[in-house]
Amino acid sequence: MTVSFRTEVQGMLRDRVLDAATQLIEESGWSSVTMTKLAAAVGVSRQTIHTEVGTRHGLAQALALRELGRFLDVVRERLAAETDVVESVRSACLGALEMGESSLVVRTIVTSVPSEQDADLLTILTTESGEIVETASLVLRESLVELYPDLPFTEAELAVAVEAVVRLVLSAITRPSKPPAQAADDIAWILELALRGARS
Repeated sequence: MTVSFRTEVQGMLRDRVLDAATQLIEESGWSSVTMTKLAAAVGVSRQTIHTEVGTRHGLAQALALRELGRFLDVVRERLAAETDVVESVRSACLGALEMGESSLVVRTIVTSVPSEQDADLLTILTTESGEIVETASLVLRESLVELYPDLPFTEAELAVAVEAVVRLVLSAITRPSKPPAQAADDIAWILELALRGARS
């Protein structure tokens, strides 16, 4: 009971910290976020902030991972709402891409001019995106296996296909070059070609 209560309290503190960081970003951008300002906004000591999220880079990681959880909720919902695997993936990709347009974390990166982009947020969604890709791939793979157990892929082939989809979505979110619907159609088309090849 004590451990559970402590864990719950820590979770509440982390949420308060991330909510306060989000508010600061909305008010004046990521570059203005400091541990001192964050501590003042939450009403705790600077050491408490460091204990909870570590460095500023750790804060950026925590923000990105919380945002990822929200994206994956949309992905699961969209996948389950369709009865065809290609349409499921198309819908899930579209949901994620549309959410990317309204996500504060994503907008902070995408809409910043290069000279104002902060390495903490930028690298987490690009060169340090491994944890995001791995987590998203696991969720997508497990969902597809549950919803479509007769997929014509081996386990290894499915892993490759799923990771490709995830990386394409992440690329389209962080470096958009097409409207979400068109990008989702392109990704679904690639998956459809892979399915045809596996079934032939």
